[in-house]
Amino acid sequence: MSFTAAVHRKAIELGKLSIEMTTAAGSGHPSTALSLAHLVTVLMYHQMRWDPADPWNRAADRLVLSEGHAVPIVYAALADLGAAIGPDKAHARPMTRTDALSLRAIGSPIDGHPNPGLGVHFFDAATGSLGQGLSVAAGVAAAAKMDGSTALTAGGSGGLATDVRNVYCIIGDGESREGQIWEAMDFIVDHSLTNCVAIFNCNELAQSDWVSAQQSAEVLAKKAEAFGFVARVIDGHDPEEISKALSELHVIKNGHRPLAIIARTVKGWGASAEQGMGKHGTPVKKEALPKIFEELERTAKDLGVADYKIGEGELKITAPPALANAEPKAAGAIKINFDEALEKQGMLKDFQAGKPLAPRKAYGVALLALAQADQRVIGLDADVKNSTFAEYLAKKLPEQFLECRIAEQNMISVAAGAAAAGKIPFCSTFAKFVERAYDQIEMAINSGANFKITGSHAGVTLAADGPSQMSLPDAAFFRSFCHVKNYAGETAVRYFFPADAVSCFKITELMANVDGCCYLRTLRAETKALYKTSDTFEVGGYKVLREGKDVCFVSAGYMVHECLRAADELAKQGKKASVIDAYSLPLQVDGVLDVAARSGGRIITVEDNYTGGLDAEIAMAIAGREDEMTLQSLCVRRIPKSGREPAEVLAYCGLGMKDILEAAG
Repeated sequence: MSFTAAVHRKAIELGKLSIEMTTAAGSGHPSTALSLAHLVTVLMYHQMRWDPADPWNRAADRLVLSEGHAVPIVYAALADLGAAIGPDKAHARPMTRTDALSLRAIGSPIDGHPNPGLGVHFFDAATGSLGQGLSVAAGVAAAAKMDGSTALTAGGSGGLATDVRNVYCIIGDGESREGQIWEAMDFIVDHSLTNCVAIFNCNELAQSDWVSAQQSAEVLAKKAEAFGFVARVIDGHDPEEISKALSELHVIKNGHRPLAIIARTVKGWGASAEQGMGKHGTPVKKEALPKIFEELERTAKDLGVADYKIGEGELKITAPPALANAEPKAAGAIKINFDEALEKQGMLKDFQAGKPLAPRKAYGVALLALAQADQRVIGLDADVKNSTFAEYLAKKLPEQFLECRIAEQNMISVAAGAAAAGKIPFCSTFAKFVERAYDQIEMAINSGANFKITGSHAGVTLAADGPSQMSLPDAAFFRSFCHVKNYAGETAVRYFFPADAVSCFKITELMANVDGCCYLRTLRAETKALYKTSDTFEVGGYKVLREGKDVCFVSAGYMVHECLRAADELAKQGKKASVIDAYSLPLQVDGVLDVAARSGGRIITVEDNYTGGLDAEIAMAIAGREDEMTLQSLCVRRIPKSGREPAEVLAYCGLGMKDILEAAG
């Protein structure tokens, strides 16, 4: 009785604080928070092995709140436990009730949805855009499995020994309509992540309506079973049922099937005034607080815990297990060598003989070399590893590779979770398919995740496959983040588009050593080498390949080669053109404009993507200069179509040699 009574009493206390927090904020979701009062209490005060003073502990169990709007109940527990918050471990302090009551204030780290970037490191990633949390949890769990590989059970069952951290994810029933939830369920089974527990909060109410029957507890249980999980349907307000279901994990972890808990709950539990339709996202008015608290205490009386004092040991947090492995390699530069890496792949002789080499292949070579140099580097791919050449890593070091199959949204969120667990994940797919995951990418950026994305087959020179396979808005999307600061005051995203194999290899190495999100565009085409293997590259860097007095071409990727050809043609006409390979954004524009000023002040940006990339970067810079310059943008201004050869598609899009020469006059 003492455990049950203690959980009920604590659930009511946390529920009260959740209501008070949202009232103070003037916004929030107290009714959803109340539906999770018992689940959060059992998890955070009983089930999870963790240390409130050390949320950075690599062995500690984790809780991912996918339905992020319910976060007040977790904040209430963190404040009650005095959990550490702060920008980093050196500057951490216990969270207080006062902190909790600062919910959603502009100067507060207690944001409206979970966000580790603001200092609440109990959370591994920013959540709140629904459907992403289970993928994040799977990423944390996969990283734990990699780190705890020496603790795998004997016999090759695929299960995990109990000293590998567990990851719990709370998912809303309405949220489970999101396809990414089921991408994550597939991924968890694929990779035998029996240390990842999916907990569905079935309170039956969405924002504007009742949830569909397809998201009912009965159907969710059948779906979970069909996906390969062991499903348990419980009363989400019964402490004993919650504890019993969670206690099965130690048995399930030594089998093949992960655990899904489907918890029937009540939205607004304990206070009838907070129940029913129309309460979602509606805080209690200040004058109504006494009435709501009185009703919660009546609920406590009905449960026999109105005057219950929680005794010592009735709710006891278990410390994390001791780490089986050493701490990860200390942060520092990861170094790889171009010639050595190509030699291992049998490519060096051809390269030295002048044979063209596709940047995407150089990326694959560099990724393998990085993973061999540092176990923190892992690869993720979406069923195109034989085209992105992430397969070099997958074949050589399968223990550092996660096949995500055709599920790009899940892949990005898994990477965010793995990054939170200390990995340096490189996600590879076609650049076109990266677009499917823009929301997930933005949420990972908000989290401050250290992850890398490589979009292969970039631009229109893919030719024959047509526009369904061509990435065109990606330059503008990622460039927009290049001019945004994250919570640490650093550039949110670094963008790269190398023109040859050498620069691609060197930039891949660079990305591994840059904290935060990096996006790399790689080319399908075999391209001529433009650089020596001793050349260096940097964030925001550029290379002046030609310098003339009449016009300045600024380009990146495949179009750099076209601009060089155009410069050769212009030279036959007695005109001298500058050609700049602007391979990285945010661009060091002052140097570029200095070259342009010496080239007659005429700039032509040439890029095989929609507007908003280099043209926008240069235009913004020109606007801040006093010297007179003109800018002409050559980019894709019509929806492309298939063509047999790249030159045909370039001409169709107004980027052919004729178009470049006409623009140059």
